Amino acid sequence: MLCLWMKAVVTVTIEGVTQGEHPFGAGVFTESGKQIAVTYNQVVSRCDPTAHAEVLAIGKASKKLGEVDLSGLWLVSTGEPCPMCLSAIGLAGIERVAFGATAATIETANFSSMGLKASELAKELSLPMELIGGVLEYDCSALLLNHQKKDRDDG
Repeated sequence: MLCLWMKAVVTVTIEGVTQGEHPFGAGVFTESGKQIAVTYNQVVSRCDPTAHAEVLAIGKASKKLGEVDLSGLWLVSTGEPCPMCLSAIGLAGIERVAFGATAATIETANFSSMGLKASELAKELSLPMELIGGVLEYDCSALLLNHQKKDRDDG
C-alpha cells in the first residue's frame, strides 16, 4: 500500500517540478488507502518558505475533512520531513509517516534538512510517531538529485 501511495505522490511532485517547484511532494491517506490530499511543494510559486508539501497536504486534508485532528491517517512524503514539517505532522495528530529520500540525500541535493533526522527530532519532541523511510527511495532520490537546488532560495 505504501508504494502505491508514494507513486501517487511522486506523480504530483513531477507536475510541480515541471512548473518550477522544488522536487518534494506529500499526501495524506486513510489506513484503508483512500487518498485525502496530495500536493507538491509550492515554495517558489507562493514565494513562501513555509509552503512545503507536507504542510500544504495537511491543510488540504483538514479542510476536506473539516477536522484539525488527523489522527488515524498516514502522511506520505517524497523526502524525510524537515523540522517544520515534522512539527506540523505532530500538531495534526498524524502518527504514521512514510518517506522516500533521506535527510542525507536532501542535503546532497542542496536542500536543507537543518541537520536533523526526523526520527531524532520525533524522539526529542516525544512525538508518538512511526517513521518508515526508504519507500520508493530510488525514485524519490532521483527527483531530488536530478533537480538539485542551484540558487539561494529557501525550501
